[in-house]
Amino acid sequence: MKQSVLALGLVLLATCPTWADEPAPLPAEQSAKASPLHPEDETAAIRDRVEAYVAAYNKHDAAALADLWADDAVYLNHSTGESVQGRAGIAAMFEEMFKAGEADQLSVTVDSIRLITPDVAIEDGKAELAPADGEPVPSTYTAVHVKKDGKWYLTSVRETEVPSATEASAEQEPSNPLDELAWMVGEWVDQDDQATVRTRCDWAKSGRFLTSNFEVNVDGAVALEGTQVIAWDPVAQSIRSWMFDSEGGFGEGLWSRSGDQWTVETRSTQADGSQATASNVYTVLDDKTFTWRSANRQVDGEPQPEIEEVPVYRQ
Repeated sequence: MKQSVLALGLVLLATCPTWADEPAPLPAEQSAKASPLHPEDETAAIRDRVEAYVAAYNKHDAAALADLWADDAVYLNHSTGESVQGRAGIAAMFEEMFKAGEADQLSVTVDSIRLITPDVAIEDGKAELAPADGEPVPSTYTAVHVKKDGKWYLTSVRETEVPSATEASAEQEPSNPLDELAWMVGEWVDQDDQATVRTRCDWAKSGRFLTSNFEVNVDGAVALEGTQVIAWDPVAQSIRSWMFDSEGGFGEGLWSRSGDQWTVETRSTQADGSQATASNVYTVLDDKTFTWRSANRQVDGEPQPEIEEVPVYRQ
């Protein structure tokens, strides 16, 4: 459970990729090891990967497509609703899709690429799938890229279909974007014989914020507690969150959705001054259960072990 408690602390703190233009500075002993950040070079490299993705898709080359995804990526098949994990699974899914004769042609317009850290980037854009017969299907998307061994890989993609003119005119008023996180409201627990993590999430009175308070009990005593605030950022057009814990740590994160799965790209400052980043994934199983896992974890630029899925239950 020790790993579980520490992991959940990271997930709660993990509302943490910032939209700052520059990454947080590394300590002196780490800065010598770190590669300098050249935003123009990195965004150009990501654009090259996007072009390679489109080319592979339009050639219906499943293997080449899968090679552009990270080993631990999660892909949501919007046709079936199936969540596919890992590069091998993604390759098999595309192979089956192309063999079935789904000969859509993909076109993409990249609107922006933002470097969150030297190894994490957020891409926003528009996509269009044109079937062999029928009308093209437009959508907008947000993609998360991670850099590993000098190359950029996709780790998650959130797509939103663009409503037709008829659908758009039928909308009477804009909805609250945070309604998508309504499943979080309530009391949750993750526990075993060593420790218990309890979390309570509520709407703020205005309905425009979610507040989440958590407490970690180890051997019957409170070891850590903290508060998280989740909000819609109208400038970035994304859900963001901020967290503060009782040891003096703080952080913020950027949320993106793919079906029943949420990925939170995080960046935090721990109580000892170290800088941590991670990709934390929540998967909603039903109204009483969700799981989370933590990947792409680094502390002061040093890779950390991935944390496997942990179930969390509603009380």
